Amino acid sequence: MLEALSSPWSCLGAVAGLLIALGVHWLAPTDIDTVHAGAWLVGIGWLAGLAWDLVDSDRSK
Repeated sequence: MLEALSSPWSCLGAVAGLLIALGVHWLAPTDIDTVHAGAWLVGIGWLAGLAWDLVDSDRSK
């Protein structure tokens, strides 16, 4: 389980969330704070990658 926390899928999910967060930050008006939304998107991406890795490892057993 611990090796899944830094698995390639969870890292890829975090990077995808970061790219989406950067896009949201870039497209948002200047008076809107997008830091919390960005943090949520990175976390959601990381959790999605972690879930994908854990589900995939359960299927291969």
